[in-house]
Amino acid sequence: MFTSKNYSGCMDKLYAFKKNANDVDLIEESDYMLVISAFKQGLPLASNQLKDFIEKYPDTQHIDNVNFLTGSIHFGHKEYEKALYWLNRCNLDNLSLEDQETYSYRKAYTLLQLKQTDKARGYFERISQIGKKYQKPATYYIAYIDYVDGDYNSALPEFAKLKDHAEYRKQALNYTMQILYIQNKLASAEKEADTLIADYPNSENLYEAYRIKGNALYQKGDHAQALRYLQEYATSTNQPLRGDLYKLGICLFEQQQYTEAIEELGQTVTLNDALTQNAYLYLGQAYLQTNDKDKARMAFESAATATFDKQVQEVALYNYALLVHETSFTGFGESVSIFEDFLNDFPNSKYADKVSDYLVETYLTTNNYEKALESIQKIKVPSPKIRSAQQDILLQLGTQAYINVKIDKAQSFFNQAIQQGNINPEAKSKAYFWRGETFYYQKEYSRAITDYKTYLNTCVDKTEKTYPLAYYDVAYSYFKMKQYPQALNFFSTYTQLTGSTNNTTALADAYNRLGDCLYHNREFNEAQNYYDLAVRTRPEAGDYAVYQKGFLLGLKKEYKEKINLMDQLIQDYPQSPYLNNALYEKGRAYIMIEDNQNAALAFEKLAANNAENSLARKANIQLGLIYNNQHQTDQAITAYKRVVSKFPGSNEAKTALEDLKTIYMDENKVEDYAHYVNSLKGNAHFEASEQDSLTYIAAEKTFMRGDQDLAKKSMENYITRFPQGAFITHANYYIATIAYYQKDYEKAKNLYAKIILTGNQKFLETSLANKARIEWNQQDYKNALVTYKRLLPIAEQPENLRSAKLGIMRSAEKSGATSDILIGAEALLKETKLSPEIETEARYFRAKVYLKEGRSSAAIPDLTELSKDTRTVYGAESTYQLAQVYYDSQKDKQAENVLMQFIKKGTPHTYWLARGFILLSDIYMARGDSFQARQYLTSLKKNYKNDDDITPMITKRMSQLDQLSKQTKKKDNEK
Repeated sequence: MFTSKNYSGCMDKLYAFKKNANDVDLIEESDYMLVISAFKQGLPLASNQLKDFIEKYPDTQHIDNVNFLTGSIHFGHKEYEKALYWLNRCNLDNLSLEDQETYSYRKAYTLLQLKQTDKARGYFERISQIGKKYQKPATYYIAYIDYVDGDYNSALPEFAKLKDHAEYRKQALNYTMQILYIQNKLASAEKEADTLIADYPNSENLYEAYRIKGNALYQKGDHAQALRYLQEYATSTNQPLRGDLYKLGICLFEQQQYTEAIEELGQTVTLNDALTQNAYLYLGQAYLQTNDKDKARMAFESAATATFDKQVQEVALYNYALLVHETSFTGFGESVSIFEDFLNDFPNSKYADKVSDYLVETYLTTNNYEKALESIQKIKVPSPKIRSAQQDILLQLGTQAYINVKIDKAQSFFNQAIQQGNINPEAKSKAYFWRGETFYYQKEYSRAITDYKTYLNTCVDKTEKTYPLAYYDVAYSYFKMKQYPQALNFFSTYTQLTGSTNNTTALADAYNRLGDCLYHNREFNEAQNYYDLAVRTRPEAGDYAVYQKGFLLGLKKEYKEKINLMDQLIQDYPQSPYLNNALYEKGRAYIMIEDNQNAALAFEKLAANNAENSLARKANIQLGLIYNNQHQTDQAITAYKRVVSKFPGSNEAKTALEDLKTIYMDENKVEDYAHYVNSLKGNAHFEASEQDSLTYIAAEKTFMRGDQDLAKKSMENYITRFPQGAFITHANYYIATIAYYQKDYEKAKNLYAKIILTGNQKFLETSLANKARIEWNQQDYKNALVTYKRLLPIAEQPENLRSAKLGIMRSAEKSGATSDILIGAEALLKETKLSPEIETEARYFRAKVYLKEGRSSAAIPDLTELSKDTRTVYGAESTYQLAQVYYDSQKDKQAENVLMQFIKKGTPHTYWLARGFILLSDIYMARGDSFQARQYLTSLKKNYKNDDDITPMITKRMSQLDQLSKQTKKKDNEK
């Protein structure tokens, strides 16, 4: 049965035999036949049974055959290391001739799988020479080993022999095709690929045939035909080679399929090598064809910064430079230096002349003028064009410094621009205008007028908006100097030049100033006409004109008309700074027409609403007079006492006490008056001895002469001699003022605090203003805030009123008092004539509060307005914050548009532009566009040089992109 291969039957008989067997040799032979039968039937336990047999009979005569079969089982399971172990334990000569060939093949194949190709080759060669069953497989594997070892000349004839054998024809064609392609025998390789594609359309190696066919056609220059096969290849494999995707991208590009070309080429730029550099060059050209200049610019930049191929680098750098120029991409200073880099790297380039021309234009279109100036200063012999550009850049640097309230720095730049002479007459002329602005800011009005007039005389283009503005500024300078006739002439010219423009704010203001000039010249009717024009030009800001017109009517004794206008102001402009004045003038007008009842109503309202205002003092005095004249003694006494208690030390308080004295005497209540005066203690101390008065007056005269040291000594002497003197507060005020001017700020602050406590209205406003400034300069922001808030309701001088609003906003911001920031900012923004820089600051702080409180939508109008001028740090940050608000609101397209405009406009404040780049990478990452996200981060990393938190942001996002790339590759591999 065993001999006839009836293994199942034989096993039954052997088990039956072994039950009663005693012959040791026959039992061993039975066990051998049993394990062989198990092997032959492929039973699962055959391997263990063979090993058990060897362990039981280590000296058996069948040892070599059993080892061979054990190794064969592991071979069948592809357990090649185990297979080799058992095959190595076998003596080949002890096997049958048939098993010897099988043994040799299996051992050779095992060695091949274990990369021991030299040993494998020896066995395969022996089989190919004398073998029968495995001769053809051995021949195939010899050829394969030669292919793997790179011995193509030996492998090629061996594969040729196998083409006629169906079992090996497909693989022989595949390897022959690859060898011929490697040997650059493109026509022959293409022929083999054609045969493989035709004969084996379902082959697992078909993608290689497509690849080689496509590559062969590509190398021949037939890119149109190559495209078809390279596309077949790319879609037939999960891991196409970078080089083949690159060629596919170029074929698509040449067939004007630019979007598809971008997709393929974008997958090849993963390593830092020459292929990536070339791919970026083509990507740049493809993006240009799709009109995506921003992406094109970044692709060219990547190709230009690589150094593998100098020719590619030259072309890429030239294209990058042009795009920087065309798109005004001025992010990090490369807009000026890029052309110079080109000329330095490729001085003999065919593009050199064009680059030189563009260089000058680039100087004038960049917003990062400091970098441009540094770049120009590196040129040893600048051309006239470059020198002209330099003069304009100095002008632009000056205007930037002025906008950012760096006045000394601005003047320096304007001086340099003027000193350049007439190389660029337009720039020189404008420099005079802007230097005039700096002088005006510093209140040097005469110098400002000189520069403004020089500008007007040299202005090249009189259609510029600065031309009429110069007349306006000259007029204001004269107005500030109280030279009203000259101011009148220039304001008049300004209104004639701008009468049809949309700048209604400045035009209405000019009409008001014309009215003021005529008022000072006592030409009341003409003044009234201009006030009317101001109201018609800008009704929403007509409160000043209405007030002035009403005041003029009072001078003309048209009291009823005056009352009507004051009522109009009160009704139409409830937030007007002239509201108090209107109430007071209304009350005075009623007095003039002897309507004391309505006069009293106006004064009572003023007194109630503005307890610490000087007009409230006057209103209370007027109320006392009205009530006294009407024999309403109790109301008169109340009004007068209100003045004395709320405004101690003021002239009105002195008047009130004198009137009270008269009333009490008329009422025969002298004792009541004495009791009242005594209750006031020092607050009613108006009477002074002759020596007291003379000592103080002498000290005051010394101060007025400007001898501060002597005045200080005289005032201190007065305080020593008259510690309870009538002029103690006056003396302390003058000593504080002297200390303030002499920069002894701590002493000045303490004295101002004393004066404020007295409540003396004569010195209260100035004391508060100076004390607040000292606290601000000492960075004592909390106390500065308190002082500025105390100043705001009593400030009457425009400078102090503005200072109070600004101080509240700034001090609150520094001390974190959010609600007070809004109070100050909104008070400022309600003003009808606010300087651009203060308006910018107020909008910025208000927007920051809104953002902090989570009111993003409320911040958008301010951020939008601020983002119009990215030359200021407020504008640059606000542009970024606006984009962030849109992004956080899931309006990523709007965020992207804001940032693209930001990049286009540029800014000298590169930190916020860098934050914009980070946000753009976040936008593209969220969309799944990893390539574009990486591009922005790469560009930022190369160009941003500051040492701050931008670098960690780049590193974090690059890491996220790398992780995302790994996950994508893993998913692709799993598929």
